[in-house]
Amino acid sequence: MAIDNKQKFVSAEKWPRADIAWMLVVLLIGLAVRLFRIDHQPLWLDEALTSQRVHLGLGDLVVDSFSNRHMPTYFMLLQLLTPFTSTDAWLRIPSALFGALSAIMVFVIARRLGGRGAALFAGLLMALSPLQVQYGQEARSYTLVTLLITVALWGLVRLAQYPLRASLDVRRHESDRLGWAAYVFGSIAALDVLGDAAPWLIASNLSLFLIWRGLCREASPVWRIGFQRNWIHSGIAIVACTLPFYGAIMAAGDHHIIDKFDWIPELSLKHLWVTASSVYLMRMSAVVRFALMPTAVPVLGTCVALLGCVGLYRMRNRLEGRVMILAFLVLPLLILAISLFKSVLLPRYILWSAAPFFVLVGLGAAAIPHRILPAAIALLFLTGAVNLGPVYRTETKPRWDMAAATLAANVRPGDTVFTSDPNAPTMLSVLNPKGTLPIESTAVVTSQLDEALARWKQGSRVWAVNGRSALGKREELDAFKNRIAALGTPTMEIPQGKEITILMFPAPPADVIAVQSEPGS
Repeated sequence: MAIDNKQKFVSAEKWPRADIAWMLVVLLIGLAVRLFRIDHQPLWLDEALTSQRVHLGLGDLVVDSFSNRHMPTYFMLLQLLTPFTSTDAWLRIPSALFGALSAIMVFVIARRLGGRGAALFAGLLMALSPLQVQYGQEARSYTLVTLLITVALWGLVRLAQYPLRASLDVRRHESDRLGWAAYVFGSIAALDVLGDAAPWLIASNLSLFLIWRGLCREASPVWRIGFQRNWIHSGIAIVACTLPFYGAIMAAGDHHIIDKFDWIPELSLKHLWVTASSVYLMRMSAVVRFALMPTAVPVLGTCVALLGCVGLYRMRNRLEGRVMILAFLVLPLLILAISLFKSVLLPRYILWSAAPFFVLVGLGAAAIPHRILPAAIALLFLTGAVNLGPVYRTETKPRWDMAAATLAANVRPGDTVFTSDPNAPTMLSVLNPKGTLPIESTAVVTSQLDEALARWKQGSRVWAVNGRSALGKREELDAFKNRIAALGTPTMEIPQGKEITILMFPAPPADVIAVQSEPGS
């Protein structure tokens, strides 16, 4: 079986200027919607921990990352920004850039599979997805992992389209070096940034198996063996460049990683709907609550789902289409299977699977008659932009910045700050207003009720803060008040956004303090 000219010279393919221009339009749109009001939402717990970590020395950063089951690479990247700014919002800028570049990679993959119309549709979906924009405004590594996996996916699609070139020794000029390089580099880099990329190894190797099986059926043994050799070499390179880091995480932890996810709510139909709607159907979810936020264009998700089904159907018999389907399905199905025993279902844990899904939606949209497709793309842009409105208006993260500012302005020496959330002291410390003394230098900050009660009995005012810093069960305000009823009646109740309330309890009267101070009291 000989290599035809199409396979031999595919790397020399040149894009029309119009396609390059549209790609840049998608990039600018993706970047603009992520940079717009990027500092509007306050940091939440994960971002606060990012801020703390990047301000450590390099050695401490690495140790802290591994001990908390994180790769240090992304935090090392962010650390490069810290000498140039004192604003935590700048830590989100790389996520915005990586998210916009992910939209470009989705455009590129969809163009390769379905042409300009599919590329524009898929790229705009990735650029305007509310959840993608949310994580494009967050100081975490999810958008970088998504970008790197789309790079690897682009390489894998090339290998599936031209399997004979993928079978040649990479030292030969005619081989698809770029396809293998993109796959290997993207896979290694993604795995070395975040463990969420691990299911990509399953999806990609299943795809490589499909390519190899096709060669077994249609090509001579020489091609099959050549592809097998490249496959094995790529696997060795990926394992060699990633296994030491995962070994370090295991060594630094207690080998019970799955047990650390006990804060994730149990699997339910509601949680399935929230996850699927936010990741794939253009909805926005709250960060610390398993709930969907209001949407401006409800019908958009329905249209995306229908076009996704069309794309799945159209690509079912194409090898590169099956690669795309595997890239989309393996991650959510694996997370779902694990969640039957231990819930690990979160929108951010399947975030990167949105990229191949949006490619499939774009391929479904390419089936729209050509005379209607431009109008459909324009309508997608308009409705997608309107649909992003709640991202910039709705409170999706608890206002610990407001709580920190209120306490910094009102707490006096000798006061006590009691928090219902054990992570709240971290939030108050990181979000303490610039130019003011840290709250912990003025007052005692504790999440231990016994300590707060003891100090109150000694004459300390108590500021009780009810609110959560991350996903998990929230103690309702009434239950919180009942738990701290021994402090008496609060003289102030100060709401801080939707999730947080501050209660101020004055010190007890002097005669009560005297009684409490007597021996045996």
